Amino acid sequence: MYKQDYSKYFGGKNGKGKRTPKDILKTIWGWTKIVIFIFIIISMLWGCVQMYQSDYTVGQIKDMSGNNIFAPGVSFEIIIKSLGDSGYKNHFFDVDAVNGTISEYQFKSISSWLSAFSETGGSFFYGFFVYPLAFVLVGFIRLFSGTNAEGVIDATKANYGVSALFAIFFTSLLVRGITLAFTWKTQLNQEKMTNVTMKQAEIQAKYKGSSDPATKQKQHMEMMALYKKEGISPLSSMATQFLSMPFLFAMFSIVRSVRVLKVTTIGQITLIEQPWAQIQAGNYVYMSIIAVYLPLQILSMLLPMFLQMTKKSKKPITEKQRKARKKQLLFQLVFIFVFIFIVSSIATGVAIYWIFSSGFQIVQTLSFHYLKETRTKRIVKKREKMIKASKMKNTKNA
Repeated sequence: MYKQDYSKYFGGKNGKGKRTPKDILKTIWGWTKIVIFIFIIISMLWGCVQMYQSDYTVGQIKDMSGNNIFAPGVSFEIIIKSLGDSGYKNHFFDVDAVNGTISEYQFKSISSWLSAFSETGGSFFYGFFVYPLAFVLVGFIRLFSGTNAEGVIDATKANYGVSALFAIFFTSLLVRGITLAFTWKTQLNQEKMTNVTMKQAEIQAKYKGSSDPATKQKQHMEMMALYKKEGISPLSSMATQFLSMPFLFAMFSIVRSVRVLKVTTIGQITLIEQPWAQIQAGNYVYMSIIAVYLPLQILSMLLPMFLQMTKKSKKPITEKQRKARKKQLLFQLVFIFVFIFIVSSIATGVAIYWIFSSGFQIVQTLSFHYLKETRTKRIVKKREKMIKASKMKNTKNA
């Protein structure tokens, strides 16, 4: 009976268990990524819980005349004093329309990196994601729009909305660069992951119905051997999906809490308003947000699969692989509908950030694809030249 040897995929050098300095460094870097991944998950969950607590939830704010301001408003603000943010006042008034009484409420104000921790109970989410990203975003707005005579960002300038748009663009580009630095190899193998998914389906079908521990162990070993052979880490693939999420949630908090963004309008679109709520109110200009987002999100999610399908393969795909591809496509379509619902329900500023992020993902996927294609063609041509030179040499010797 033939037995497959998988030890070469799991050992050190030459599969004999000897660990080289390179192996040790890879192990250290692997554990470092695990720690970073756990930190990100904890921060993200912490932030999600905090954003829906009473001190951070959305609420209406009225001025002394009883008019709604910064609608829907927030109960706390991020004040970037070093960048000239005018939001020094950390309280607001609520006027009772019935008896005319005035109530004063206190903002939970974050005005420095230290207060981002102290005012939020030591939150990693606000300390390491929200405040630094707000600092960068407001800095970009000040760079593109300038300041008024008092040295603060001037929201009355005609180009202020466009400046905010450019600020979100460059902030999303910066975030994409940060995430790419940690997921370079995974992004490079994005198309390969599609192919691995189909091969996984074959392995799962091979052991379908088997429940004994020995068979399950053998299936697991084959899966790990597949990942090792293709040079793909399952953990890295999962981490890639989660790495950008804290920044997305941070943008959700920033748009609601930074004053210069709460009052920002781009044409007839206000960054703090929700697209679907505005469409229901008759402001159909917000449909443009969904109209731009929808094709970009579909393309960014399905592009790796499409590029993999267009590759010429020596082996035709099997029926099991075809079913796996359909299942993967269905899974992606479900996620697309979920994302459309989310984008329609969040602040428009976050939706714009997501639009830019999807656009960068498309450019990134295409760049990596053509980089790999060019490198593969170069290797093939080099190999063909070597074979041709070898044949010519053998002919002369003969």
